[in-house]
Amino acid sequence: MTAPKGSDRSRGAPSRAREDARRLLFSINLMFLSQAVSYGLAFLVRVVLAQGLGDEGLGTYSLFYTSVLVAAGVANLGLGPANVYYLNRGSYSVARLAGGSLCLWAGVSCLWAGATVLFGLARGPDAFVEGRAFWLYAPAVPALVAYLLLSSFLQGQGRFGALFVAASCQGVAHMAALGALWGLGELDIFTAIATWVGSFLLADGLALALLRPHRLPWREALRRPWPVLRDQVRYGVQGQLGNLAQFLNYRLDHYLVGAFAGRAAVGHYTVAVGLSESLWWLAGAVSYVLLPRLSGMGREEAASLLQSACRNTFLVSAAGAVALGALSPVLVVLLFGEEFRASVLPLVLLLPGSLANGITMVVGTYLYSRGRALHQTFAVLTALVATVLLDLALIPWLEVPGAAIASSLAYNTGLAAALYFYRRASGRPLSHLWGLSSSDLELYRELWRGLWGRQRARPGP
Repeated sequence: MTAPKGSDRSRGAPSRAREDARRLLFSINLMFLSQAVSYGLAFLVRVVLAQGLGDEGLGTYSLFYTSVLVAAGVANLGLGPANVYYLNRGSYSVARLAGGSLCLWAGVSCLWAGATVLFGLARGPDAFVEGRAFWLYAPAVPALVAYLLLSSFLQGQGRFGALFVAASCQGVAHMAALGALWGLGELDIFTAIATWVGSFLLADGLALALLRPHRLPWREALRRPWPVLRDQVRYGVQGQLGNLAQFLNYRLDHYLVGAFAGRAAVGHYTVAVGLSESLWWLAGAVSYVLLPRLSGMGREEAASLLQSACRNTFLVSAAGAVALGALSPVLVVLLFGEEFRASVLPLVLLLPGSLANGITMVVGTYLYSRGRALHQTFAVLTALVATVLLDLALIPWLEVPGAAIASSLAYNTGLAAALYFYRRASGRPLSHLWGLSSSDLELYRELWRGLWGRQRARPGP
């Protein structure tokens, strides 16, 4: 009797593995769709802003946008990744983590509003934007911090459909408002920024509703939240420095381009960066889905899944880089106008770095899932040092193309550092991250058979 049972188990194991792979791919595809919608809408926003505000106006908007992202990145103290980690480790309930997150958000909101008012009164309402647009800094940072915290609970619970809804709502609302203002001839810096802030307030409300806060035991959540918040911050700050450094890798050169080449050059560079970051759609979806999944796995199982994810992400993203580079001379001028032809060369120069950074994002999920957020931070800081040195050397000399070259070299430096720490943490050879394996090909065959089978099963007209 034992032999047949063993045979059933041996036959069932591959079946379960394929089912797990299908579920993982479904989650990745859903998040890829979310990334595609979000980045696609952001791309359309850049087109409208470029057409409505011109290169200098787009540059001014980008400097405000970047400044808010930096401030929110500092203010959230890394509680987003901490929430995902502790939820999937089972260390704390949603209610306890929500209590700590609420305390942080309330403190950030009060401090930031006070700082904005004091700065405006002491120095005048002028920081990249001026007048009434300056005062939009006050609601912008709390709105973005709230979105980061709320979305981390949806991610930690594996509710990727809800994440898709919230992210799509933000992008659609922003794009619809901008399109209406542009059509009415009312689009300016203030209205462009106000619609962006308003779209995040709307997304916050929707994400909160999707979390069903009325079902949470708030008495438990708010009973002595400080020990929980202390643990959230202790874990979060390990990676927070890395997250902030990574964001500076993405956007520090915007400030330097503005200083050395002017705001119109920032507009050109913003278009190039936005298009090159489309290579992160798949990498962002993969890393978003992998983090909660890897956090609940053992070391060997997690390393095997990470290797498969890296191989396939690299293959698809490399194909996308080649296609984007070939189409860029036509695509940029067609969508943004002749005024932005200067964005083509920086875009092509950015592609190797964007491809490398996509793989860094995926590898980083393994380090986070093993509780080694500091290793990912060290890798990102390595890239940031390279960014600063290369930017200072190349931007005064080559302006926008120099910023693109510096970014590409820095991203590849960050990937090399991340791979070094991954090798130490996993004990696996790096060669397994690149070439497709027989299991990858078998998975593709299974997916093709499934898609072909469903197509054939459809009734005819």
